[in-house]
Amino acid sequence: MTTFTRRPTKAAGHSTRKVAPLAAALAGLAALLIWEPSPAWSQSSIRVLVNDQPITSYDVQQRTRMVRTFTRGQQGEKAAIEQLIDERLMVQEAQRRRVQVSDDEVEAEFANRARAAKLSPAQFSQAMRQSGFDPQTFKDFLRANLGWSRIVRSRFRATVNITDQDVAAALTGREAEEQDRKATEYLVQQIVFVVPEGAGSGTQAQKRREAAAFRSEFRGCDQTLQQVAGRPGIVVKQPVRREESQLPPNLRDKLAELDVGGISEPNQIKEGYELLGVCAKNEIAGQTEAAVEARQELSSERGALLARRYLRDLRSDAVIEYR
Repeated sequence: MTTFTRRPTKAAGHSTRKVAPLAAALAGLAALLIWEPSPAWSQSSIRVLVNDQPITSYDVQQRTRMVRTFTRGQQGEKAAIEQLIDERLMVQEAQRRRVQVSDDEVEAEFANRARAAKLSPAQFSQAMRQSGFDPQTFKDFLRANLGWSRIVRSRFRATVNITDQDVAAALTGREAEEQDRKATEYLVQQIVFVVPEGAGSGTQAQKRREAAAFRSEFRGCDQTLQQVAGRPGIVVKQPVRREESQLPPNLRDKLAELDVGGISEPNQIKEGYELLGVCAKNEIAGQTEAAVEARQELSSERGALLARRYLRDLRSDAVIEYR
């Protein structure tokens, strides 16, 4: 999470209930959380205005309780307010760029975080309530996080280039055996379930279900056109070759788990939901896993730097009024 230096404010009250196992489970997830505003209660007062968008006392109360749980009491209201400001700016930027995250995606990510904490979604929700904050607040965090990640990835692809010289420098000092493991090239086929522009959440959810159903029926790249025949709203693109280094880390890991003839889970893109069928996998001559890992590490570092600078620029252009 971002470190802030603004003036401290008086800490809000929070639940005194001790839930040590929950704190331990959730603390490891704290760095992944980004929050979007939850509806303010009518009795709440406005604490901060961010480009005329309010942060209420209820928002601050909920975030403070969450921050205290994630950090085991090491951070409180000051960090909560500053994080809320950043996240208001993130959400506003997502709205400006027309980046949307569906309810299905949020629920799927919530379930993933629950598994990471070795809990079911229901247990995860209950643990949050025991710590004094609403699970919907956490889901709002996830929605904003997913949207912000898409914005940063899009900007990263357009502005950041990792050269072979950068990779070679990063590999200096690694063991020879580690550098000799071969990297993989994929032949992938993109299948897009198109969501019409301006479609509501119901249409998006339906398209995601259709994509998930198709995934369970997939019979290989050479059968795709026959499978989609007579089904409107599905675009099948020609297979393309992609090296490991060209794939986002999460997608690279998923494709690595698939055999030839397998297909990825639905992933939301600008046009709708995509599936990637694995048509072929081959070792890349002259490239190694170590080189791919080094490129990914450099990408992560530069992506994080880009995100911080991006957010800093949004802050510098914003009108922020404390009350």
